[in-house]
Amino acid sequence: MKQSLHIRNVSIAALLTLVLFIGAQFWSATPVQAQTANLQVLNSPQIVMPGTTGRFNFNLNNTGVQQTFTLTTATSGGVIATFPTGNQVVVGVPITDVAFNVDVFVPATAVPGTQLVQTINAASGTLIVSTFFTVTVGGATPTPSATLTPTAVSSTTPTKGVVCVDGFEPDNNPASSKVIDVNTVQQHTICPVDDEDWLIFGGVAGKVYTIDVSRQDPGIDLTLELFDANLTSIAFNDDFYNRVPTNPNPGDTKPRITIRIPADGVYYVKVRDAAGRGGVNYIYDIALIDESYGPTPTMVRAICQDLFEPDGLPEQARLITSNEMHESHRLCPEGDADWVMFFAKASKRYIIFTDTRRYASPSVNGETQAGADTVMILTDRDGVSVIDMNDDIAGGSSLDSQIEFVPEVDGFYFVQVKNVGDIGNQFIRYDLTLVLCTPGQTNCGRGNVNTTQPVNPITPLPTGTPDDGV
Repeated sequence: MKQSLHIRNVSIAALLTLVLFIGAQFWSATPVQAQTANLQVLNSPQIVMPGTTGRFNFNLNNTGVQQTFTLTTATSGGVIATFPTGNQVVVGVPITDVAFNVDVFVPATAVPGTQLVQTINAASGTLIVSTFFTVTVGGATPTPSATLTPTAVSSTTPTKGVVCVDGFEPDNNPASSKVIDVNTVQQHTICPVDDEDWLIFGGVAGKVYTIDVSRQDPGIDLTLELFDANLTSIAFNDDFYNRVPTNPNPGDTKPRITIRIPADGVYYVKVRDAAGRGGVNYIYDIALIDESYGPTPTMVRAICQDLFEPDGLPEQARLITSNEMHESHRLCPEGDADWVMFFAKASKRYIIFTDTRRYASPSVNGETQAGADTVMILTDRDGVSVIDMNDDIAGGSSLDSQIEFVPEVDGFYFVQVKNVGDIGNQFIRYDLTLVLCTPGQTNCGRGNVNTTQPVNPITPLPTGTPDDGV
């Protein structure tokens, strides 16, 4: 009996040893790998202006097996959070770190100065990690001080001591450009002096998009420029007069660009003040509008270049001297603005006018180039303050423009020429003439200029070194 019991015990011990050996082999072949993850916000807190969107940067670290994490947000205060590249992130060995962004829209009704604490979660089948980030609503009124008075900031006033924050900074170059979505309005600030705001969006080939500055505060005159993915300029606009086609407003200096996108890809928008001004009270609204596949023609920018381009800004104005004609300006593309400057002596009488007669088709439109209805604006020496404006020459049979000017002080004055309705194409041309009237002259001006014999016709040559033998 004792012998049989002993045999049984030995058998049980041998069986247990075998089980343990097999188990050891199994666990050594498939070691348990620790699964750890960490979610970190890289730029919180951040100031976001009411009615605008701020971008927060995150990093998700997972040293365990590769998994797909679904991103969600638990928001408060009416904010709206979106994920520009999608709400799923694949991370884990061998790629243990993945960066992603969250765009947070703060409602226009948010109270300035409020801090809105948000939560973001990253969850997979076996792991859930969370973190907090803080949205500070901008626009709070600063404590008055000698260096923080917005009205004291201008193009000639240093901005030292002024805090320039609009919720999108830094966005001063293409590398730091901020996303703007279609059919979305953003509010930005041009601050400090010489500030540039860069935006980026994804364009679809063949679709028509409009970039519109629908509001700008007094004191600034913004320009828009559109670049493709290679940072090649493909469109520019300074002022857009035709927001209401039935009632064009030549005094509307807010820019607008409408263009058919030539290829799928990213596109950049640069916004700046035409004279380089800036300050905390220089605020504007900008929108990207998806016009779908409309009939807007594709404009070939290179065809639009005349001998005076670029001349779309006051600081790019070409010099025109007394009794000189600039021949063959082109109003191209749509929204084109041509700027010239001239030196005027106090108390002398100057007349500057456009002339499209040499390009006219008499059987159709008499003395006027087809499609041309110029508007001329004379500004003071700052390139901004309007002195006079003319659409059509009074009492004439033409749609050309003319301004007579007797300055009170010596200096360089600026003239802008545009087309009514911002209509532009490579066929609309005009000549521009500046006449210095002699004392007592009564027949000075456009009416005294022969169509075929312009006053001192001087055609400027393109800049650069000419080819030998040409």
